[in-house]
Amino acid sequence: MSSLIASFWSLKRTQWADRATLREMQDSRLRRLIQRAYDHVGYYRRRFDSIGLKPHHIRGVSDLDKIPVTTKAELQAAPLRERINDEYPLDTLTAERTSGSTGQPFTAYFDSHFINVRNALFLRVLHNAGYRPGQKLMLVTGERKTSRPWMRWYYSSIESPAEQLAEEFARYRPSVLYGCMTPLREMAACLESLHHTTHRPSVVISTAESLDAATRNLLERVFGAPVYDIYGLTEMGLVAWECPAHNGYHLSEDTTIVEFIPDPNRNSSRLVMTNLELDSMPLIRFQTGDLAVPLGDDRPCSCGRHSRRIARVDGRMVDCIRTSREPLVSPYRLTLALEGVNGLDRYQILQERVDELIVRIEETGSDKQTVENSVRSALQKITGPQARIEVRFEGSLQPPDGRKFRVVECRIDRT
Repeated sequence: MSSLIASFWSLKRTQWADRATLREMQDSRLRRLIQRAYDHVGYYRRRFDSIGLKPHHIRGVSDLDKIPVTTKAELQAAPLRERINDEYPLDTLTAERTSGSTGQPFTAYFDSHFINVRNALFLRVLHNAGYRPGQKLMLVTGERKTSRPWMRWYYSSIESPAEQLAEEFARYRPSVLYGCMTPLREMAACLESLHHTTHRPSVVISTAESLDAATRNLLERVFGAPVYDIYGLTEMGLVAWECPAHNGYHLSEDTTIVEFIPDPNRNSSRLVMTNLELDSMPLIRFQTGDLAVPLGDDRPCSCGRHSRRIARVDGRMVDCIRTSREPLVSPYRLTLALEGVNGLDRYQILQERVDELIVRIEETGSDKQTVENSVRSALQKITGPQARIEVRFEGSLQPPDGRKFRVVECRIDRT
């Protein structure tokens, strides 16, 4: 706990650093990261040696383009111990599996320092939005965590129906409401349709999906509170967040270097990131698969912070599916339902008609019939038995270059 508090107070200070201080901080930490990755991580040592690159060639952020971009697929293809810093025994690390919006499961291994920093980044966002210790906090997430009464933190599941979330919200009466955007939107719509006189929190914080103007207006109208949107990744921590000025999303440049690589097929850029705090499994020039639009204004924000900002994240427009039983089903309910299916690696769920789903599965050598039965059973618990679920096994689900892979893609015209 003391390490977490120390990380929080450090981040609380560094968020106000000027551009020169931020760049000096990034350059110094990057040099250390590159040297340690070369000395202790086989994947990077071979990668650097193959192009004749040595740690002393990287003096700062301006030299980053000398390093090839790393993809999830490339990391996954390397033996596990080659990806991990050889100073860390595996049993001292925390393994976390991510699938999220990429549809390609990926297991990252985190040291205790990184976990403290990641938690401190979350606390910094809560604090900046107005949360203070002792206030009631309701978290609607996909994390299977037990509520913490002593902290007054109450966890709700994104798998719960909107009616249940609305009932839990009314019963718990939180000061701060935090959660994935889709379940928050569905909860708000439920409360509004029932003309429910709802408790009003002091702030609402949304995450996990791109927040559109209509949803922001709905949340502000129903909950009567300002809405703050944030963007993060499991393997990076919280990357960008809104301040009270609501003029773009501030990048967490004190922990992560974010590069914008122009995408020729879109009016947005690919996000490539280097985490400056993760020592156990370094992620250097890591291609996240997300797309974003930089704000294009390097002047300090009116809030007083000097960090760069993004205007919006374009590449996280995951889709809700439609069923006759529920008009909108969060894509995260589907991905959570499939997490427990053995033999299921990469997959994609497509919808072109109500109550019909196509599940594309990348072949892994597992028993196809068993995987198909498990997938159909898991999804029909959500969609209902009336839904037709077609399972297709394919050699590769690699998307065309320049396009983001969306694990749940609804193609029904919503106009």
